[in-house]
Amino acid sequence: MQIKEILFDGLRAREITDGRWRMVVVTQCGPRIAFLGGRDGENILYWNKDGAARGSWRLMGGHRVWLTRPMADESEDTYLDDNAECMVETFDNGITVTAPVHPQHRLERGMRIEWLAQGRYRVTSFIKNAGSMIYSGGVWSPTCINPDGKVLRIPLGEDGAAWDIVRIVVPRVFAGNTQRLDDPQVRFEGDDMVITPRGTLCKRCVCAPKGVVQMTWPEKGITFTKTSSYEKNARYPLDGCNLAVFVGQDNWMAEMESYGVEQSIIPGQTIYNAEDWEIKAE
Repeated sequence: MQIKEILFDGLRAREITDGRWRMVVVTQCGPRIAFLGGRDGENILYWNKDGAARGSWRLMGGHRVWLTRPMADESEDTYLDDNAECMVETFDNGITVTAPVHPQHRLERGMRIEWLAQGRYRVTSFIKNAGSMIYSGGVWSPTCINPDGKVLRIPLGEDGAAWDIVRIVVPRVFAGNTQRLDDPQVRFEGDDMVITPRGTLCKRCVCAPKGVVQMTWPEKGITFTKTSSYEKNARYPLDGCNLAVFVGQDNWMAEMESYGVEQSIIPGQTIYNAEDWEIKAE
């Protein structure tokens, strides 16, 4: 494994490479994981630094650190800008990238990326309350991907449970968007919810104790899996959802999302949402 400083799309960044795979973490703003793929291959992540924006906030794409608010997921706080230069700390098998404290909500956001083995990483997104007042919310970890030709899958249910209920939340109207319940992009195979992006806006939020959201790219034989822990009886957004999948209209991008536990954050406290990533090819 090697870490080096590079420019990516004109932005200062760190590149993490192993024998087969490459990850690029933008440090000039964000932070964002902007690239994940083969060392000489295509980016499985969606990336467009000059793309969608909402006020001073820019999507850019890749993997970012977001936050949820109690009794909601998105809020105006969620869309506060994260465009400043980040601090970078390098250690033996990875890096920590931390943005400066935002002047409005006094939160400091960042991510710690640990290389575990070829194509395997632990990506821990975190938020620190650097203010003098109590705050509340959770760490939201959305990963933007290029959806064309991909299939998204979330295993549902709880193995060995004496009483197993599957919870699926459909935000029918949200942030100016409207979606249908009978979406043909969504189907169920065994215990899995499967979404095949076909260009229609779609969002499904679920309670999935296994904590697995997966993307397959059959044409390239590539599988990308994110796994996060689930705390039973903890508070999660949207009536208990810990995972979500979003598909943008016309397949402009899709997201594989995990939510951390929502909680009170006292001054000086840091909360986390850790994901284990694996990318592999047949």
